[in-house]
Amino acid sequence: MLVEAISSSLQRLGNQVKKVKVEEEQRPVSLFAYDLVFIGSPVMGFWGGKFSEELSSYIRKCTGFQGKKSAVFVFPKLLGTVKATRRLMHELEKKGSIVIDFRQIKKIADAKKFGNRLGKLNK
Repeated sequence: MLVEAISSSLQRLGNQVKKVKVEEEQRPVSLFAYDLVFIGSPVMGFWGGKFSEELSSYIRKCTGFQGKKSAVFVFPKLLGTVKATRRLMHELEKKGSIVIDFRQIKKIADAKKFGNRLGKLNK
């Protein structure tokens, strides 16, 4: 639902959006054709601070992150939310991406605001 809210906000601002669900995607995507990539994950682990290994593996296999603008959002947990956000940002930065924004998003209204912000930053 959060991804849908972010996507619809971006689309209302005239951006085209392609959504990829890592668990369903068979092979990594080439990101060369995209202006902005946004990636989200729930905070994982008993104490938090992690995101899914499937997502981490998928990011490592994708191409075209070099110089690409990206944004990160996490669905927070009581503990480890900041650490998970930093780890996800670090994964993208290791691939050469430039993280332009990051958020902890729990509500649909916040997801819509994040999408609007990304749309404006991407102009």
